[in-house]
Amino acid sequence: MEKNSTSISIIIPVHDSEKTIEVVLEPLIKELRSGDELIVVDDRSGDSSKEISSRLGAKVIASSGNPGAAGARNTGAFAASGEWVLFIDSDAVAPAGWRDKLQKRIDQDSQAVQATYSPIAAGSHAATFYKNFYYYYTFTRRMRNRYITGCGTFFFAVKRSFFQEMEGFDDKIPGATVEDADFAARLVGAGSRILMAPEIEVYHMREYTFGELMGYELNMMKSKVLYFLRRDSTHAAPSVSMATPLEMLPVLSGAVGIWIMIAGLAAFIAGWAAGIWLAAAGFSILAAGHAGFWFASVSKGGMRGFLASLMTLPDLMLILPAVLSGVVMYLAGRKY
Repeated sequence: MEKNSTSISIIIPVHDSEKTIEVVLEPLIKELRSGDELIVVDDRSGDSSKEISSRLGAKVIASSGNPGAAGARNTGAFAASGEWVLFIDSDAVAPAGWRDKLQKRIDQDSQAVQATYSPIAAGSHAATFYKNFYYYYTFTRRMRNRYITGCGTFFFAVKRSFFQEMEGFDDKIPGATVEDADFAARLVGAGSRILMAPEIEVYHMREYTFGELMGYELNMMKSKVLYFLRRDSTHAAPSVSMATPLEMLPVLSGAVGIWIMIAGLAAFIAGWAAGIWLAAAGFSILAAGHAGFWFASVSKGGMRGFLASLMTLPDLMLILPAVLSGVVMYLAGRKY
């Protein structure tokens, strides 16, 4: 084993991932060190994901937890032997040099390490660019702290001992939504720290249409509301997209501004002349928090970035109905 090298077990949950898994595994395999291991956890796939993974040299095991990403990750992590476990999604491609960069962060007295999104988006659709660049911008511009309160399992490393002490992800959380936020809040609440590694930029292969992205965002927002409402004293302060509420103030204020703008425009159309000033005030609130993102999006993506910047409007509009929907679901007895 290389000097000062920590053994790492890479855990990749797969469910019908034959189109992406080979591209994901190749850069990981190239940089494995002695003592590292690569575990692919099959979550009831019906395609050739398992065969491809095994052919490339990964250890393939079947998920024994509840269906979904959380159960699959737990299965892999509790079967792992490395000092650390690294969770990677089956559509997330690690950059060249990821192993050395991760080791440097591990050596900086951390219990967990979080990578960031790449600003480069797959395909040509503006919705995919918006999804990727939004997270990249949030991680690199809005989040100012060295240590963060959330995590994203597209590339998230944690000491195996800490993961086991926390009893892993809550696999009662359906799909792939807020199981990572829940785990991070419990981890930080127990006194551990998550170190941000912005130099590890992970490329995502998943593509979205506008409708798919808005559906994803609405579901994610409702899941976050339910998560906030069921939190208990074992959780640290909640994170929003891995940032603190203060760091995400532009988004929260924008959600208010967009509806002030809509109300003002509706009033103006209905005949109240002063409504236009209300609409202008709402837009000013919105622009104050998002002008930087709009400019960066256009600078990086050109026309695609411009179209992506416009998607902040419907995305912010979703927050209010998502919150109301989540509260109603919670009051009706839904916990997850």
